[in-house]
Amino acid sequence: MQPHPSRLTEIHVATATASRLRTADEITQGMLDVAREYGFSPVEAHEFAVVREMAARLMNHDVSSIETFAAVQTLQPASSLCFREDGAITAIMGVLLLREPAVGPLMTGAFDGVAVQPELLSRGAEVPAIGYAWGIAATTKTGGAAITAVGMPLRLGPLGTLTFVTKAVTGAGRHVAITRFGYEPMRGPDDDMLVSRVENLGRAA
Repeated sequence: MQPHPSRLTEIHVATATASRLRTADEITQGMLDVAREYGFSPVEAHEFAVVREMAARLMNHDVSSIETFAAVQTLQPASSLCFREDGAITAIMGVLLLREPAVGPLMTGAFDGVAVQPELLSRGAEVPAIGYAWGIAATTKTGGAAITAVGMPLRLGPLGTLTFVTKAVTGAGRHVAITRFGYEPMRGPDDDMLVSRVENLGRAA
């Protein structure tokens, strides 16, 4: 599931032109385009119950309600992406594009990523202030490999203009975020709040 060598030039071009993907709509379309190349597509409305159960079981942590997943997806169609094998969802990833009022809570660890407030979500022609990696989970090795494969093309491409924050809820998730996706502890070496700064993307790549 690693990108074909021919994709390397495309990823480089996506990084160089990411500054043009400014609005929430433009970033969302870029995400959908990249995700599709790696076998990902938006979660369908009738699948959120399955996705929620899967996330709760694998993360062993509180997760958003079906209603929250659906409401966020309505505003940001690429917020919940899934990978399927033989028609069954085996990997999921969530991304939020957030408005300026979310920056402070994210940086202090006060942001509520479970009961997401719709008023904090960027939409349409708005320019997002920051990104939030909502979560990743996989039930198979192929699904996990698909997440690894698509992660950096998304980050270096359509998401390349935004600083990202995430909350690590498992030790394994924290390790993957730091070693594979370029995150670092935000407030100290043991912090579960992790940040991926735009200026460090070259190093992460």
